[in-house]
Amino acid sequence: MPGKRLKAALVSSHGGHLTELLALRDVFNGHETFFVTYEGTTPSGLPHAYYLQKFHTNPFSFLAVLFKTARILWKERPDVIFSTGAEIAAPLFFVGKLFGCKLIYLECSAQVTTPSLTGRLVYPIADRFFVQWEPLARKYGPKAVCKGGLI
Repeated sequence: MPGKRLKAALVSSHGGHLTELLALRDVFNGHETFFVTYEGTTPSGLPHAYYLQKFHTNPFSFLAVLFKTARILWKERPDVIFSTGAEIAAPLFFVGKLFGCKLIYLECSAQVTTPSLTGRLVYPIADRFFVQWEPLARKYGPKAVCKGGLI
């Protein structure tokens, strides 16, 4: 990301999604970053992080996450929200769009031919949408960019 110093929210669920996000951490050198992930995620090396409760089984939890997301974005004012998935990206992208954030989504490398639910939800509002497999790019449409395996 040459040019101006940006503030980026780096968003992912834990497990493989967070592993992929951490593998791309050097891309954000020279920029201010903070992480958003789930409660209970305690990997080392997340110096500035916010933790959200899981919400996918309870609509009331989803509302609470939307409000907490709005508070985080209001406080941090990121220029960019970057995510490797999974469902935790959806509320941040929807609220981030209202805040005028640029939205960049990288579909998980495990998604080879079938779009993920999160990918399908955020594809219409993402400013940039990357996939790591050409068959998947064809499934999504013209906005999906495939540069091969990025991780």
